[in-house]
Amino acid sequence: MRNNKIENRYGYSRRQRICAWLALIGIFVCGMMAGAFIWQTKSTHTTDSAVQTEIDACQMREKALAANLNKNIDDSELNWAVAAHKHNADIYDRLAKWGCKENSDKYIEMRDAEFATFDVLNKFWNKNIVDDTPCAVIEKSLLSNIDDCGVGYTSECHLRNAEVYSKIAEDGCQENQQKYAQKALDELKISEGVRINETDLDRGEIRATVNTYKKLQMQQEAKKYLNKVEKLVNPGIDFIMELQRVIEE
Repeated sequence: MRNNKIENRYGYSRRQRICAWLALIGIFVCGMMAGAFIWQTKSTHTTDSAVQTEIDACQMREKALAANLNKNIDDSELNWAVAAHKHNADIYDRLAKWGCKENSDKYIEMRDAEFATFDVLNKFWNKNIVDDTPCAVIEKSLLSNIDDCGVGYTSECHLRNAEVYSKIAEDGCQENQQKYAQKALDELKISEGVRINETDLDRGEIRATVNTYKKLQMQQEAKKYLNKVEKLVNPGIDFIMELQRVIEE
C-alpha cells in the first residue's frame, strides 16, 4: 500500500523511475566521453603548436646563419679564398648544430666539403710562400685578420678591415701597395654606407678612420673627414686637436 501511495503521489511508476535512472547514467557517460574528447583535442593541438613553433624557430636560425655564407668564391685569389672556405665551414657546422634536425646531415656534408677545399688551398698557399720575403710574410700575417663581414654585420667590421688593408699597403710588398690601398678605401666606403645614422660615430671609429687615411698617406682626405666629423658629432676640441697632430706627424 505504501509503494502504491508513493507512485500515486508523484505520478511515476517503477518502470518510469528505472528509465529515468538509465537516462541519467547515459547523460553522465556522454558527458565523460565529451570531456575526454575535448581534452584529447586540446592536448593534440598544444603538441602540434609546440612542434610548429620549433620548426619556425629552427628555420629562422638557418636563415640568419646562411645569410653569412660566402658565395661565388674565387679560388684563384688564394689569400681570400682560404679564409672564405674556412668561414663557410664554420657556418655550416653551426647550421648542423642549430638548424632544423632534418637538414643536419646535409649541412655536415657541406661543412666537410668546405673544410676539404680549405685544406687543399691552404696547403697550396703555404707551399708557395716557403721562401717568401719579409714583406710577403707581413702580408700573410695581416691578411689573417681580415673578417668576412657578410650580411648583418656592423660598420665597425668594415672599418677594421680598412685599417688592416691600410697597414698592409704601408708595410707589405711594394708591388701590392696600390691593390691593398684600394681595398682599404673600399672598406672605408662600405663602412660609411652601412652605418644607418652618421651621428652614431664614436671616438674609436673616428680615430680608426683618420689612422687609415694616414697610413695611406692621404692627409688631405683625413682633414676633410675630420672637418665633417666635427660638424656631425662635435667630439670635443681636445680630441680634434689630438687627431690633427696625428695627421701632421
